[in-house]
Amino acid sequence: MTKRSISDVIDVPEFAAALQRGIDAFDRYRSMMPPTRNGYTRTLLEKHSHYELVGMLWAPGSKSPIHDHGPSRCWVVLMDGTLEVENYERDDDDDAIPHLKHVATELLGAGAIDYRLNRKELHRVRNRDDAAAYSLQLYAAPLSDYTIVDDLTGRARRMRAHYDAVVDL
Repeated sequence: MTKRSISDVIDVPEFAAALQRGIDAFDRYRSMMPPTRNGYTRTLLEKHSHYELVGMLWAPGSKSPIHDHGPSRCWVVLMDGTLEVENYERDDDDDAIPHLKHVATELLGAGAIDYRLNRKELHRVRNRDDAAAYSLQLYAAPLSDYTIVDDLTGRARRMRAHYDAVVDL
């Protein structure tokens, strides 16, 4: 994977600055993320009307379902660990059983930046390592709902976003 900088992938200075603040404060934020033995946790770090910053802890062996980010754009910086990202494109009109095309699988290491800019870009994130991984996500607009694709049925369903913890904003 080509190493990208924040300015390479975010053209809105306010969003780039917010993500950089999160990176700079990561050591403090890391201690505020609730632990988990499996799965992943989402900790709200900063929220405004048009964006939010979320820290995620990925337990060893955890994986997300295939999902989009609803109406939000999303930029991810991997802070610690390694994550595998399976990228998909959706080429239907919000059908109940979406038509997905696997585009690529990437391995992200610390410092890598990944992003999704519309509903047609989906991914599944997996921590295949024996150690936890930590990432920061900037969502513009704040993530309220998103679509997941069920592995067994192939059906899409809408989910409401939630946080496992909220930093004292």
